[in-house]
Amino acid sequence: MGRPTETVAQTAAGCGMSMTEHWRELVSTAMLGTDRRDPPEPEGPLADLVDDTLRAAPSERMLAQVAACTAVLRAGVRPAPPVTRLQAPAADDRPVIVPAAADRWHHITVSWPVLEDEWMLTLIANGWRVTPELVPTMLRRHRRDPVRRARAEIACGPLAAWLVELVPDLAASGTASTHRVPSAEDVAELSALPIPPDLEPLLHADGRVVARQLTGAIEEGVLVHAHRAVLVNLVARMRSDALGEVASALEVIDGRSIGFALAAVLGDLARTRQHMLDELSVN
Repeated sequence: MGRPTETVAQTAAGCGMSMTEHWRELVSTAMLGTDRRDPPEPEGPLADLVDDTLRAAPSERMLAQVAACTAVLRAGVRPAPPVTRLQAPAADDRPVIVPAAADRWHHITVSWPVLEDEWMLTLIANGWRVTPELVPTMLRRHRRDPVRRARAEIACGPLAAWLVELVPDLAASGTASTHRVPSAEDVAELSALPIPPDLEPLLHADGRVVARQLTGAIEEGVLVHAHRAVLVNLVARMRSDALGEVASALEVIDGRSIGFALAAVLGDLARTRQHMLDELSVN
């Protein structure tokens, strides 16, 4: 935007007040109402223009002056200097994840953050990229963790660097000494989670075996709420083809059972992980 030149505004209003001052008087009258104050008397060319309208009522004369004054002010505006065109980010040919997968990311970051690493690595491995609206939130979330930040930047693609240049607050935090560059192996590898030796065989077992042993131990009270953390790790790292059977078995445990609450939690985790991997699969 420019601003009206005083020469144009003064000439249009006449020798008295400038067009800007006349406009202020019109605004004051409008706020009070024409039944309490008459509009200011126009001068010069503006007076000729308004008089030609032959409007008798104060409100009609007021509207005529507003229209004429607006036209004159706009005519006296100088153009602002041209703005440099914003360069678009580099192209990213990878397909965007489906809306359900974007919603799932929001869900797991709140309810099941243990799944986020696998969500990100699955997305990258299957050749997807995140939707543009996720990029600022994802970059802000992973400002301090070098490995997760690297994964986020890969998932976001060229849009990440482009957006950081525009919004420096989204840049990775930490000094050069604390913000190390992670190796390709660190970025690509899904970290192991603590699991007791007696449960480790279930990581690679068939879904029917896992479902039978897990539900049996929960119903008998062998596995209780105190084991929740390690059981969450187990479900988060067990074979993906076992998730459906495990979730179905946990979901039908009797509500009167001592382990019902624990089974419900683990069943939700298994089903969430199953849906997550389905949404990021390659069709």
